[in-house]
Amino acid sequence: MIRTSIIALLSIITLSCYEKTQNYTDTKAKTIASDTLIKSQKQEFTSIPPVKKEVIHGPCIEIQNFVVNIEKLKWASDTQRLKKVRIYKELNRECVEYFNKRPFYPINLKESNLFKAYNSKMYKGHLDSININLFEEAKTIWGYFYKDSEATNWVSDGVIEQWEFKNEKLAKKALSQISQSRMPIYFNTQPYYCTLGNKLIIFQTRASAFSYDQKPIFKKFLQDYSAKTL
Repeated sequence: MIRTSIIALLSIITLSCYEKTQNYTDTKAKTIASDTLIKSQKQEFTSIPPVKKEVIHGPCIEIQNFVVNIEKLKWASDTQRLKKVRIYKELNRECVEYFNKRPFYPINLKESNLFKAYNSKMYKGHLDSININLFEEAKTIWGYFYKDSEATNWVSDGVIEQWEFKNEKLAKKALSQISQSRMPIYFNTQPYYCTLGNKLIIFQTRASAFSYDQKPIFKKFLQDYSAKTL
């Protein structure tokens, strides 16, 4: 009888130990599985490439410095005037960006003087030198508006445009084409063109009389930065 009781007690102890061992094994297996899942998820997250911030290709540093320098010669920007007066509609007022604390306006190709003139029935046949596909390759187009800051009644003003191309060769080709077709594009005015590396630079205005005021500004730009003309 005593022997039977001892055997039963040993069986109970053995079964209890087994259950504890089994529970421990199950718990450990679950922990390992959980750790493996967490590590796997971490690897998935770390394998996702970081989001790159969009790089804005703005006006070149030469133009940024130049517009600061001509302020000493009374030529300064005026965002308020540009908002009030419906001039230079190609300049996107809503998306103005500041570079070197000066306002520059993006220009949509389809809003540019060149694109509008090219697609105008009025000038059909007068822009044969223009290969519009070339200008569509421009990476960015920026404009800077400036005016005579000392004028009161007769306010002379103008715009400096920068067309950025993939390389210098394309910029020179654009210069050659647009130089042959200035009148339809910038009607009744005298625009001035040059290249600076891979950029086509245009000094343009809205009135013929203002073109004379722009000439010395354009010459200064050529001298200061050794820009190329035809």
